[in-house]
Amino acid sequence: MRQENSSTDIATAGPVSFVLRPNWVGITRRMIAIASLRIAFGVIWSVDAALKWQPAFQASFSQIVAGVAQGQPGFLNWWFSIWQFIVSGRAPIFAVLTATTETYLAVALIAGFARKLTYTIGIAYVLFVWSVAEGFGGPYVPGTTTDVGAAIIYSLVFWALLLVDAGRMSVDRLIAARIPAWRRIAG
Repeated sequence: MRQENSSTDIATAGPVSFVLRPNWVGITRRMIAIASLRIAFGVIWSVDAALKWQPAFQASFSQIVAGVAQGQPGFLNWWFSIWQFIVSGRAPIFAVLTATTETYLAVALIAGFARKLTYTIGIAYVLFVWSVAEGFGGPYVPGTTTDVGAAIIYSLVFWALLLVDAGRMSVDRLIAARIPAWRRIAG
């Protein structure tokens, strides 16, 4: 006996008839888990952004960049010298740009706004932070260095979100319903 119910069902033939349906509960749990990861990551970024808006960070931005160069290998001196030169005299501008970028990342992650663009900006930004403000996670001194820096790990989280975020639980879904072209930015 053959039984068919709907377009998503699979009809089977045999003495015992059963219907296989897509596991919507599993899919929904996955979407909630990914959205929860994205939102939690956004909350972490919001704490980081709040710290960047503090006057102490903005006042010491130039010293932070200069301090990272201390103890780095000689072959990286040119890299840190360039950034010390670029930041010198412009530290307040770079401090505000840093705080603004981190605030954008926090709000966009929590809301699920322009996900593809946000994840791409996040990857580029944290790799920049890793290479300048964290000094590639160094200086690497045998016996004392135990960390490669947090920013490189942040970049991996952004990559993971870029690859798996379906975006059903985001403001992008609402925008794309009204503006179909938004899907290219949203992911």
